[in-house]
Amino acid sequence: RFGELSARTVFSAVVRKHRDKARTFLRRLAWRDLAYWMLWKLPCMADEPIRPQYVQQWWDTNAAHLKAWQRGNTGFPLVDAAMRQLWVTGWMPNYMRHVVAGFLVE
Repeated sequence: RFGELSARTVFSAVVRKHRDKARTFLRRLAWRDLAYWMLWKLPCMADEPIRPQYVQQWWDTNAAHLKAWQRGNTGFPLVDAAMRQLWVTGWMPNYMRHVVAGFLVE
């Protein structure tokens, strides 16, 4: 679409050269491509929920709460430790991503 390599081209090259070592990479590539396909198929996803029951979802717009979450200053030790690890290392374990994401949206 934008002049880059297609997901199929990347998939084929990786399978050909690194079949046994590339399982995680290929799974991530598939999820990435699925997200692009979903936005192409349902362009409204960028602006509104695809499930009608979430249309009336209320979101907190308190900037101070968001900043506290981003900086790891929520007062919840598990969430704060994960966010601080992200700031320091640039990485966070998958399970912790679920924890902090759940905290943000709940």
